[in-house]
Amino acid sequence: MSEEYASCCGAKPVEFDYEGKKIYVPNAFTPYKDGVNDYFCPYINGTVAAVWEFSILSAEGDTLLFQKVYFDGKSKIEDYGWAGKHPDGSLYKGKFKYKMRVNDEKANKHIVEGEDCAILCGPDAKIFAGKEGCFFPSQAGQGGNVNKGQPNKEKNCF
Repeated sequence: MSEEYASCCGAKPVEFDYEGKKIYVPNAFTPYKDGVNDYFCPYINGTVAAVWEFSILSAEGDTLLFQKVYFDGKSKIEDYGWAGKHPDGSLYKGKFKYKMRVNDEKANKHIVEGEDCAILCGPDAKIFAGKEGCFFPSQAGQGGNVNKGQPNKEKNCF
C-alpha cells in the first residue's frame, strides 16, 4: 500500500451536527475530472447559511493548498470545491487537513475540521476497492448527511 494512503478513511467523522446545522464532509475523493468525485467540499443543509474560510492544508498542516473565503452552497461545486491540486497545478496525493467556519441564519458560528484523502487513480488506489470507512462526494445525501447505501460510483479508479 502506498504510504500516502496508510491512514485514509474510517478514522474521522464525516457528519457534523450542530444545533440543526448539518454538514457532510467526504473523507475521500478522486480529482480526475472524469465527472465522478472530482471535487472536495462540504455538503450542507438549509440551516447552514454560509461557509467561511474553507481551507485545505497538507497532512502536516504546514502548506496551504486551497482556500475559499466564502460560499453559501448554492453555487456550482466547480466554483467552491477543491480540485485536488497543489498551488503549482500538480495533483495532490494522500491525506490532507481541512478547516472551515459554518454560520447559520442567526449568525451562530461553529468550526468544522478534520482529515481526508485525495486518491489518485492507479495501481496504488486498488486498495480502496474494498476498504471500509471511505465516503465520497457521490454519497452526499439530502440535507448535509452521508447516504451510506449510495455507491461511490468509482468504476474506473479501483
